[in-house]
Amino acid sequence: MTTPDTLALELTPPPGGQILHQAELATVIWGDCRDPTVIAQAPDRYGLLCTDPPYGMNWKSSRGKNFAHLQGDDGTVDWPAVLGQWARRLGNNRHVYVFGYAPEQLIAPLVLGPTAEIIWDKMSHGLGNMSHHWGTRHERITFGVSTANHTHGGAKRGGALAARMRRGTVVQVPRKNATAVTRHPTEKPVPLMAQLIESSTVRGDLVVDPCAGSGSTGVAAVLEGRRCFLVEYDRGYAELAVERIKAAEKIAALIDAA
Repeated sequence: MTTPDTLALELTPPPGGQILHQAELATVIWGDCRDPTVIAQAPDRYGLLCTDPPYGMNWKSSRGKNFAHLQGDDGTVDWPAVLGQWARRLGNNRHVYVFGYAPEQLIAPLVLGPTAEIIWDKMSHGLGNMSHHWGTRHERITFGVSTANHTHGGAKRGGALAARMRRGTVVQVPRKNATAVTRHPTEKPVPLMAQLIESSTVRGDLVVDPCAGSGSTGVAAVLEGRRCFLVEYDRGYAELAVERIKAAEKIAALIDAA
């Protein structure tokens, strides 16, 4: 299994990326999600864009953990513009969930119709800046309905899909505590991703995450009976995602056989 030490290796993915895993339920590509040839590999009219791009915060590891530097986290990448290219392959009126950005930052580049700001309540706060009186225990997620493909005709099956369970805009899912964060510095809990995916897709839909990290979006998609298409720039994290996806596929097969 990949360890944090191996994640320190800096390898540049080849043009067009490299498929590390391809199966009925999942595709994992080691590649640059800004690469047009990688974007073009995503199936047209897929069901959901759900991703956690680097925020330009220059995240640094703490507590001696040797995590890799997050590519694109230096503030030089226009992530809304990049994700806009991915949104253009979404099905008509399908949904997006993007971590770390406010709706007004994404409406134009992703060509969104209705939007909402969701707050992920982590139910505990990290150490953060100890000089502040308030510790952050939440993260914003923008929900939006893509209108980028309306010029291509009427909606197909599922194209007019609304969130299937109307929920409040505060989602409570415990974050991992610092000692449990061992795979990826910003790894999202699978139960959180499962709630988002289950709310905006039906079984068999394809969920796309172009900034996949260690693969939590893909794991949640597979376990929820959906399919996933993941892209990750860092080779170590991409391999971690493959390991986790394969484990989820085995669980999904057992559930289907039961």
